[in-house]
Amino acid sequence: MKHVPGLFAALLAAQIGCALPALAQSTADAPAIQSRATETLRRTVRFDEIGFDAGIEFRQLSGEVTFFLPAARAEAIEGAMLRIELEHGESMQTERFLSVALADRVVKVASLEGSSGRMTVEVPVPDGAISGGFLKVTLGYSGAHSEQLCIDERASGDFVFIRPGSALELYVRGGELDSPLDVARLMPRDKRLVLDGEGPEMLPFAMMAGAAYDAEFGAVRVGGSDAGGREWTSGALVAGRDGARGGRVEVMALDGRPALGFGGSDPALGLALLESEWQALAAVDGIAPVSLDGGEEASSRITFAELGAPKLRQNVVGSSTFTFNFAADALPSGTLPERLELLVAAANSASGRGVAVSVFVNDSMVGSRPLDSAEPEWMDFALPAGLIGRDNQVDILVQRQVEGGGCRFAPQGYPAEILPQSRFVLGDGPAPGDDFFLMRQAFRDGVTVVAEPGAAESAWPLLLPLAGALIPDRATVTGAAQLSQAEGPFIYVGANPPAGSDPALRFDQGAVEILDGDGGVMFAGSGLEALSFVQVVETEQGAGIWIRPGDGPAPQPTRSIPLQLDRGQLAILDEDGLVLSVARSRTDLLQISYPDQTDLLQLLAKYRPWIVGAAWLALTLLLIRFLQGVYRKRRDSSEG
Repeated sequence: MKHVPGLFAALLAAQIGCALPALAQSTADAPAIQSRATETLRRTVRFDEIGFDAGIEFRQLSGEVTFFLPAARAEAIEGAMLRIELEHGESMQTERFLSVALADRVVKVASLEGSSGRMTVEVPVPDGAISGGFLKVTLGYSGAHSEQLCIDERASGDFVFIRPGSALELYVRGGELDSPLDVARLMPRDKRLVLDGEGPEMLPFAMMAGAAYDAEFGAVRVGGSDAGGREWTSGALVAGRDGARGGRVEVMALDGRPALGFGGSDPALGLALLESEWQALAAVDGIAPVSLDGGEEASSRITFAELGAPKLRQNVVGSSTFTFNFAADALPSGTLPERLELLVAAANSASGRGVAVSVFVNDSMVGSRPLDSAEPEWMDFALPAGLIGRDNQVDILVQRQVEGGGCRFAPQGYPAEILPQSRFVLGDGPAPGDDFFLMRQAFRDGVTVVAEPGAAESAWPLLLPLAGALIPDRATVTGAAQLSQAEGPFIYVGANPPAGSDPALRFDQGAVEILDGDGGVMFAGSGLEALSFVQVVETEQGAGIWIRPGDGPAPQPTRSIPLQLDRGQLAILDEDGLVLSVARSRTDLLQISYPDQTDLLQLLAKYRPWIVGAAWLALTLLLIRFLQGVYRKRRDSSEG
């Protein structure tokens, strides 16, 4: 809690003004900070923790990638080692190398010998390479054929695969991690929640933690301990409510490891600060946010830079693909892309030839354009309705005619870049209640969680992964005792539907049967009670989500089998995860039957084949009667 007055003075002098979260600091009200971790711990930061779940692959004797690995401040590190596990191979004898640069300085060049093999490249991290809490790593792959060979490099059959288990091993002095920001950056991917009670009052914090820390991948659990010896294997988030105004986040120790403590009247505010654009303020231990207001104004365009796209630049010999991903909840609520406007720059070849640019969105081709100029040019592509979903991938294929070869000149690559000013043109999206991913987008501006009395206590294993599936990473979650207190979109947890809603599937009308499109029973009786249901509902407060926990085991998602809800309005879950997800407004794949109810619609649905058959029979008899009358009239007229 040191230097806070100076911090606020600096912020006020800079006229941050109303955009800055309101902060409160009270030494008297804050509980005593527990003792800090004193041991030196080993923290292994794997490549798949920063997005390389499928590893990194290079081919055709060329390739380069740059990324940043989270680390601690330099004074907190006793030692660091970068271990790169790789597989490599070739179909023809070549000289191949993998270079490793740390902080823009090459520190290792490893020769890849033999036609195939596995190896581990160990690179000690030199002093000064870690800066600002991160280590910048650049991996480069290169090589050449013998001068006696004359082949096309594109057919060389070589590759290098960097395994996702490659990692940065850090030896960290736990006591030197003295700010929430330091601990949050270095905390392991798997998190455990240590809650002061498991009632509705802790539900907003738990669901915000589930959303922020990938509970849909099984990375968040309630309780447990970290018994990994010196290995720091899981991060602890300790939360409890007290009389202090707003929220509070501070560093503490649990199981000998650094942990984050959250307190105040609304502990979720401290977590929201760590996940917000104001997270740098968490460099002050004990910082206490009172509110984190304000979302950005809706815009008709959003650039690749605003969506966090990486640098999209490559040397193109024959063809190269530029890829980046974005989620629908990264777009302003209520909008979806209608057009894609690319700003593309590509150098002409020595003979003045340009390139062809083809664009794919979610594996669907949306267009292709030639680029003959050496100057950047805009390219406009229309996006068909229904193409955008929860998670989206844009692939931009740049192709040029290969020049060189003839056993005289090696094929030459020329640079091409998709500039960060490239953008999506946004239009009005469907109503939030049309699909789960649209509800997730609506939650980005905040969501209120309401639970029936006693519903949350037994449902934590279900609610945490559903929080990750339904709530964006940086959304603010608040709680309310009654649904009428919710402002905007909501999540309701309970056995009965929210008041004023008319869900597709109800459980307050007696026995329920779920039938397939042909009328066969899929779920009924005790089998139905074991399942959990997630539905989009409409109330006076607007669209929201109703979660009805089942009596059976909750899903246990993993990195390979996550729990994700994309399209649909009704989802059925069991212990293996998502059973099915359907949109009742767009399909009749499911039928809902209430055997204890005998209203007209159910009778029609039950006896539909008989009713249709009787109608055809009656129509046939009427037609026969009509034809008989016509025949009699013609016969009488002919006799007369």
